[in-house]
Formats: sequence, structure tokens, C-alpha cells
Amino acid sequence: MQGRVGRRPLLGAIGSTLVAYAATAQAEWRPDRPLRMIVPPGPGSGADVIARALAAKLVDLLGQSVVVDNQNQGVGAVGIMAAARAKPDGQTLMCSISSILLAPLVDPNLTYDVRQFQPVSQLHQAATVLIVPPQVPARTLAEFLALVRATPERFTIADYGHGTASHVNAALLIKRAGLASDIVHYSNTPGIIRDLVADHIRCAIVDSASGMQPIRDRMVHALAVSGRQRLGVIGEIPTFGEQGFAGFEPAPWQSMFLPLGTPPAIAGVIERAVRQAVAAPDFSARLRGLGFEPVGGSAEELAAMLASERATWQAVIAETGIRPA
Repeated sequence: MQGRVGRRPLLGAIGSTLVAYAATAQAEWRPDRPLRMIVPPGPGSGADVIARALAAKLVDLLGQSVVVDNQNQGVGAVGIMAAARAKPDGQTLMCSISSILLAPLVDPNLTYDVRQFQPVSQLHQAATVLIVPPQVPARTLAEFLALVRATPERFTIADYGHGTASHVNAALLIKRAGLASDIVHYSNTPGIIRDLVADHIRCAIVDSASGMQPIRDRMVHALAVSGRQRLGVIGEIPTFGEQGFAGFEPAPWQSMFLPLGTPPAIAGVIERAVRQAVAAPDFSARLRGLGFEPVGGSAEELAAMLASERATWQAVIAETGIRPA
């Protein structure tokens, strides 16, 4: 599905400078040509909402129309491969979530790899969250694990899909804590929340965006978050690492990429525009409101994060023995 974000007035001198630089950086870079932003997640998803808000900001900063192109066939693989094959002229961008890194590690049969792309900037950091309904008398990870060990048959762990970050973290918790629990895969997080509240399931690992409001409304209790540090938007929840369980450092994210071989001058213009957009107060507030922590880092910082998380995920997947569905 495609959606065009129309032209808007430039944001003063910053936008004018970016436009001038873009026009001279490369002969093929023409401000009158719309940019195409491929978004592998489907229309209406959290990732799509963020991508469209970012596209509107880029219109202001670059002075070009932006066409948002959702290609979620094959769980996003079609869009990812289309972006990989695109001409590296700066006219095609890809706004992807962390499954672009994780999915091929779980399923080596997938024909794409995050290393086929040129990093631009990490938009946000999210987390997976271990949650339980109020009727489960546990308010810390230690209390929860004691209950599960005592009655493992009552604590099937729900996640939001095979091979996702929530699945990997659920499998890792079972392995590291020595639990006898089973894992059940849901197709979406709202279904998990409904079944938790109805006491059909007693624990789950969900994404921070879907879990934040139920946590704040006290529909569920959060016991631990993934990540190297606490997630600012729900900073009261300790990490798994703080509670004695290392290895839960990688966490979901969304980032901007370009096809490999995009000229450095053009890539630099796009990187600066994306970082400027993420730093804008209204955009940052929107990210936090959705359960994400804004990042807006450099291309070099994104490349380093990808290399680090790739190594960590590989080790975790090998430890848990997760295989393709």
C-alpha cells in the first residue's frame, strides 16, 4: 500500500541548507523527484505510523514529496528485497524494524541480510516486557520464577510470534531459569493482553509499545524489560540483567537504511535529515507516547549496534535451540 506525504514549507535555514546540499551532492539527486520509503511492516502497524510521521518530517527538511510504500508480503521479506535491489541513488529508503536482523538468524533460509543495506540512523529503542495479570501474586522476577517452578503447568509463556524477540527472550528465560514451561505463539499482542486479563494465560513477553498502556492502567504488572538499560518511557521497570539474568540485552528497534553503494554525500544529507526529524520535540514526544525511546543516532552508531546485536542474538539462538517454524 502506498501513501504520499505532500510538500510542505521548508523549516527555515536548516531545510534550505539541506535542499541546497542535496541538489549539488549528486547529479541524479533531483528535489522534484519523490523519495520512495519502503516500509516492510503493514499499514496501520506501529512501525507504519512512525514511518509516515517521519516521512512528513522529511518533506519539510528535504523539500521533496515522500511516497510511503508498505510491502509486507512474506512477513516483510518482499519489501526488504525490493529495497536491497533498488538503485543506490538516494531515491529509495527503507524504514525497518529489528526483525530484519533477527529473522534471518532464526531462519537461515531467508534470502535477505541486514548487511545488504547501508545504515542511516536508528529511530528508536523499544523493549520486550515480561508481564503478568493482577491475579498472579508476583511483583518481582524472583517471585514470579518461584511461582513458575512450583506450578509450571499453570504458567505457559505467551509471545507475539515464532522467531520474534519475544519468542527468543521467552525461550532464553526458560533455559536460564531452568523452567519447565511451554511457549504459545500469538499472532498479535492485543490478543495476548485480552487473554491475560481473562486469566486464560498467566504470563507473557510483549513489546513495550503494546504493553505500555495496559501497564499504566494496571491491567497487567510488568516484572522485567529487555535491553542493556531501563527503557525511559517505563523507567520504573528493572531489566532482566538488574535482576540477575544476563543475555537479555538486545531489544526491538526501528531504523532507516539505504541500498548499499549510495554515494556518501547523498547518504549524509539523508542521515542529517532523519536525525533532525527524530530530534524534533513533536516527533520525540510521539515516539515516547507510543512506548519507544527516541535515538536518532549516527550511521556509524547504528552500524556498531547492528554488529553487536547480531553477535548477541546468534549466541542466544544457538543456546535456546530455536529453529525455523
